[in-house]
Amino acid sequence: MYITDYITGTVIQGLGNGHKFGFPTANVQPDTPVTLEKGAYATWVKYDGKRHKGMLYVGTRPTLNLHELTYEIHVIDASPRLYGKKIAFKPVYKIAEEKKFTSQKKLIEALFDYKGTAKMMLSPSRSHLFKPRLDEINDIMRIIGQAKRRMKKSGLDQWQDGYPDEETIRNDKRKHQACIVRNWFGPAAYAAIVFGKDPYYEKIDGQWLSYDEPYVTVHRLAVADEFLGLDLAKHILRFAERKARAKGVRWFRIDTHHDNLPMRNLIRDFGFTFCGVVQVRDGKRMAYEKIIHNA
Repeated sequence: MYITDYITGTVIQGLGNGHKFGFPTANVQPDTPVTLEKGAYATWVKYDGKRHKGMLYVGTRPTLNLHELTYEIHVIDASPRLYGKKIAFKPVYKIAEEKKFTSQKKLIEALFDYKGTAKMMLSPSRSHLFKPRLDEINDIMRIIGQAKRRMKKSGLDQWQDGYPDEETIRNDKRKHQACIVRNWFGPAAYAAIVFGKDPYYEKIDGQWLSYDEPYVTVHRLAVADEFLGLDLAKHILRFAERKARAKGVRWFRIDTHHDNLPMRNLIRDFGFTFCGVVQVRDGKRMAYEKIIHNA
């Protein structure tokens, strides 16, 4: 299960059971029909212009002998007053199936466990970057395969001709530029962090911010379906910056497909400046650059 966009809805009056249990929830009525399996999820919640960690329950609350389907969100580490407000939420990972507990005490114990799990899952600090092992090549190809399918579903022709293939990844590893993100469940994202001149960046329809200075770039960035929404791509870009800073490299370049809106948004939010268009192996790409400031 993965959701690429936030689900919007209005917080409506509930029964108040969550508050009695020490887990106040916002009962959300989605604006449009939602297809989510019943159970508990780690979820992002947006309201009042800010994003928060949350725990979502989708189900009929069988422990309380209720039967109406409900969407309930507990905001972690905050006690907002959300009744009547428009909010948005994005389930990231399913924690547990819907279950009928033998008592309310058992339900509350489970909620504490779910809350701790959700908090951990939504923390990028729990994800770490490593050089991949040879036995993780198949995991990397699975992650890249998922990214290719998402691009195809979105109508992108990027990565639809077999690239990047296994030999590309092995070559990244030989050049010591392969980087894998591992978290609590194993490999979650991949990227190549590259230092040195990129031949595709030698000609640009536009103008780079820097001229003939060393730079770092990130290529072949892909995140597994089940870990979308955890800011792992941003985690990789931050790591590349730290690595460049340690080497005394002051500039960061990157490119993406014009129609790859998630990547364009990431690049924009990370502070890159659009510099022009470059021709790469399979077409034209939007090219960006930023200066790496001292920490």
